Amino acid sequence: MTSDDRLSYRRRKIGQALRRYREERNLTQDAAARLVERSPASLSAYENGHRAIRPRDLRQILDHYGVTEEKERKRLLDLAAQGRKEGWWRDYMSHEDAFSVDFASLEAESSRSRSFETVAVPGLLQTEAYTRAVFAAYEPVRVQPRDKNAIAFRMARQRILDRPSMRAAWIIGEPVLRLMVGGRDVMRSQCWKLVEVTEREHLDLRVVPGTVGAHPGMAGSFTILDVGSDDPMKVVAVDCLTRGWLIDEPPSIEYYERVYAELQALALSKSDSRALIEAIASEL
Repeated sequence: MTSDDRLSYRRRKIGQALRRYREERNLTQDAAARLVERSPASLSAYENGHRAIRPRDLRQILDHYGVTEEKERKRLLDLAAQGRKEGWWRDYMSHEDAFSVDFASLEAESSRSRSFETVAVPGLLQTEAYTRAVFAAYEPVRVQPRDKNAIAFRMARQRILDRPSMRAAWIIGEPVLRLMVGGRDVMRSQCWKLVEVTEREHLDLRVVPGTVGAHPGMAGSFTILDVGSDDPMKVVAVDCLTRGWLIDEPPSIEYYERVYAELQALALSKSDSRALIEAIASEL
């Protein structure tokens, strides 16, 4: 897998759009390649998301296809430009799995992030000791040992929280605070870090108390990203043991947003969440 293969989401979105525009014009790939002055192989690589495209080349293809809608052109050109940025995550491309790097690059370009976690503290809020304990729990079942840079990668993601323009919100289940990850000392430090988060104006952390009972988040954790600031693109990230998904179909996104809104309604207020976290931390 090449480094570029780890930033595949943007290329897939551009490729899907190019394929759609070509097919709407009833052009074969060979005919379209002649029209846009590219080889059929190059055009196929763009459409299948196997090759990054420079913004100027994308602009030329959109011109040949007669795509004039400014909002759509800007969206695609922004995706092409973002995919070529030399972000911090590129230092980890040879170490981390493709989904993690792709997600981190989208997260870094986001203006808003909303996450729900059922069992573990969200990655952006973890202390290094907590992350180390989480990773250690998986080592007995991993086929390959986790890369030595994995903890540094997770800690590096957290730098986006220092951007006042980044609106980040998390809803966590109370079991997240009760699960003794790494022992009492680790959990005590982790809880106090969460208390600090509740004191930052542009960050929002809320807890769904165990007394709520059944709720629509029981299917698992997820993150909704608003990628970009002007007319942002929405993406939902879902991760599991063996793979991760980036979901962008409007009906699916709307469903996740409804679930998040319901969880927010069930959660304690920001101040009451802080009080609960402080109480649990004091018990440890």
